[in-house]
Amino acid sequence: MPFPLRGFVNASLLLLVFVSGCGPADDGRRSVSGTITFQGKPLDRGNIMFVPPDGLGSQTGAVIANGTYEIPPEQGLLPGRYKVAISSADGDVPADPNTPPGPSGNFTSVDRIPKEYNTESKLEAEVKDQAQNVIDFTIP
Repeated sequence: MPFPLRGFVNASLLLLVFVSGCGPADDGRRSVSGTITFQGKPLDRGNIMFVPPDGLGSQTGAVIANGTYEIPPEQGLLPGRYKVAISSADGDVPADPNTPPGPSGNFTSVDRIPKEYNTESKLEAEVKDQAQNVIDFTIP
């Protein structure tokens, strides 16, 4: 093999080894996505949180928009069972209608989701060891 061609082949192999070693490592996290329906319709806005049942380890959440949520693998969940909490505020309303809004935070909001789906959630989900986990929830 002529010298310039051998140098090109060696450089190409070295580049291939370097590039293949720089890809994202599979740390076991899996993407999770799904739909949330509330009272028979897609939940317009809210948040979903996945918490390990023992409270140890990392919890991960996502924003719900137009009835869907998505957690990419970079922020994903390790395979296993999780408690799930869903919340959706009804919007800002004045805490005291006689006090103008200002830095004192004269606004409050009420969660539309029943407590058994958020603060006292009984929801659970299992993240499986596969590339994509689709987990849907229906809230009456």
